[in-house]
Amino acid sequence: MRIFTLAAIAACFTVSYASAQVSIGFRGGYVNSNLSIKQTGTSVLRPGTRSTDNWGIGMIVNVPIGNNFYLQPILNYEVKGAELTSIDKQPINAYTTAATSLKLKYLTLPLNFVYKIPLGKARLAIGGGPYAGYCLKARYDLSVYNEGRLVQNASQEVAFGSSPTIANTSIQLKRWDAGVNALATIELNSYVTIGANYSYGIMDIDRSNDLSVKNRSFGISLGVLLNREDW
Repeated sequence: MRIFTLAAIAACFTVSYASAQVSIGFRGGYVNSNLSIKQTGTSVLRPGTRSTDNWGIGMIVNVPIGNNFYLQPILNYEVKGAELTSIDKQPINAYTTAATSLKLKYLTLPLNFVYKIPLGKARLAIGGGPYAGYCLKARYDLSVYNEGRLVQNASQEVAFGSSPTIANTSIQLKRWDAGVNALATIELNSYVTIGANYSYGIMDIDRSNDLSVKNRSFGISLGVLLNREDW
């Protein structure tokens, strides 16, 4: 039922747009994501991670609250995750399997407080705030190696209700995420927007007692406003 809460909030955005002097827009672009994985128990060893290239799209609402300050909720669909690296040595003359790439498909809702600075024919919007996210779906690559050489690769769906959720690891992912978000956006008078943001996950998205897993992501986006709330 919680997923419908986010959908209801999106509906509220539309109602606010129709009934108040606000602006609405859309954006999309590049997301560079990673996972911070720390070992909290002694029974397992944590996998290593590398950042991975992903993407996201979103709907932006600008609600004026006075003196160039705005409330800016953004409803995003974005892909996060990381490349996973095994710390185990490959045995000689043996086949081993390892999870190598994790893709987490999130519906996220940052609630940003921003200040807009006039810059000639544009405005610079800077700010930040908390975000909440729900993982709609996730997949990972399960690779087979022989003495360090890739033999076979298959894509598997993350089983959130199982333990572990990712084969050949101790990771037990859960769907909900929360953290903080910071952004800077140039709003041109042509209604085009160019922005960058950084999301720092605070919630541990692993439900085991052995690992702490948190999202990290940086994004660059290009968007368009359908109107300007100050015109």
